[in-house]
Amino acid sequence: MICFIALIVFAILGIFSAKYREYAKEAFDCVFRRVTLRKCNTAFDKKMKMKLTGKLMKISPKAGGTVFKHFELISWFFTLLTIISFVYAAAGVYNFVVYDNCEGPNATASCIYSELTGSAETVSCGSQHCADTGCNCDAGCDESNNFAECDGNCDCVKEVCG
Repeated sequence: MICFIALIVFAILGIFSAKYREYAKEAFDCVFRRVTLRKCNTAFDKKMKMKLTGKLMKISPKAGGTVFKHFELISWFFTLLTIISFVYAAAGVYNFVVYDNCEGPNATASCIYSELTGSAETVSCGSQHCADTGCNCDAGCDESNNFAECDGNCDCVKEVCG
């Protein structure tokens, strides 16, 4: 199932270089045939197997032989890993868009997507840092509530801090 991963990689590389467009076309044909439960007739998977194991053989003949022997199993493993990673990333993006965090409703952990959008808070309301410095989010934000100690982040969000 190396053709699935190769399709993603070569489709992206094909945007920038014509050298990889033919590989992308072959990978697409192979994926289409595999999805319809047929074997690849382009021998794309064999071509990629030879290229990858050939380069690995130069570095370590034993590792190259092992990869050659178990290539189909290894390619299925990476295909499943790619699909699982995509599902988790999509769920994180969905949670970020809907709940403004990566974990879903009632989560207080920081989200990696917050860094990308510039909406990352340095200290979240109710965090251990706020508790350590004596910042009480329920009391409001002023000088008497260690506002500076909490990096100016004492404003409670009702969905998070209730």
